Parts: sequence; C-alpha cells; structure tokens
Amino acid sequence: MLKGYRAKDMKMILVIIAMALSLGCSAQKKIDLGKLGLKEDIDSLIQGVPNIHKGALFDRTDMYSYGVSGNTVFYLGDFLPAHVELLCYKGKLAGYAFKMKTFADEQKLEQYLKANYKLVPAEQKARDVISTMYSDSNILIEFDAIEKASFEKGMRGYLNVRRLDFAAEYERLMKQ
Repeated sequence: MLKGYRAKDMKMILVIIAMALSLGCSAQKKIDLGKLGLKEDIDSLIQGVPNIHKGALFDRTDMYSYGVSGNTVFYLGDFLPAHVELLCYKGKLAGYAFKMKTFADEQKLEQYLKANYKLVPAEQKARDVISTMYSDSNILIEFDAIEKASFEKGMRGYLNVRRLDFAAEYERLMKQ
C-alpha cells in the first residue's frame, strides 16, 4: 500500500479510475458534417450509430437515405440536429439534410453558413421561405430559412448539402 492512504481510500481511488476508463472507452463518436469530404464509405461512417433507418431512393439499388432519429452523433458547427438524413450514392456518403426545430437554431446555422460559404439568393420555393445556395466544383448547399412569424406557425427551415454528381442524378430522377 502507498504510504498515507488507507485501504478504504485506495478502493475509492480504484473505483474512480475504473469508472473514468469505462466512460472513456464507451464514449460515443461525434462527427462534424462540415468536415466530411462527402466521399466517405457509408458503412464505416454509420457503424455503431444508434437509431438509424435505411430507405431506398427512387427504387434504386445505389441510392439510399439513412435517417438518424434522436441524433447524438452528427453535428454541423455547434448545431446538433435532432434528426439527420445521410444521403448515400454508390456506397459513399453523398450528402446530408435536416430541419431546424427552433428559430434560434435556424439563426445559428445561418450564421455558420454565412461565415463559411458565400451564399447567394436562390429560386424562392414558397412565399415565406428565403432560399439561398452555394455551389462549387464539389458541393451544392441549399439553405431554406423561414421568417420568424412563419416559424411560429409550424414552418421549419431546411438545409440540404449534396455532392454534385448525386445532386444531378437526384434532380434528373425527380423530373421523370
């Protein structure tokens, strides 16, 4: 025994160390969507993620959406959406999408997007929706903000981030 410590103290120290190690080993992974390259292997990305549901898109065998309910894994900046859709194309992550539950969340996300991307006005989808977008050689970002009064009536803002090849194929299928 170490000098100056009683057996009871040593037991308590060992219990605290064991608890700290078990918490560290079982910590759930956290993934910042903004740092993904949208080419990650989808099976590796979702491994161990709880409450995930797979759904086919357009009855295609190479296009899927993985819905993560009660999301605690995927975040963007400092925003953690309650539900996120991970979009998969040919076995790789091709994008993600989610709604904002509160107007404050929408504002927080809008500030993040404006700080990181040059958003430009997009085609307006509805009367109370302020649509903006960003596009470069890799991604297409569509952000639909809702005015506060409409948010209070139940409308929700929406973010859709997609790889360009997936976005083009998705739009082609939507027009059929």
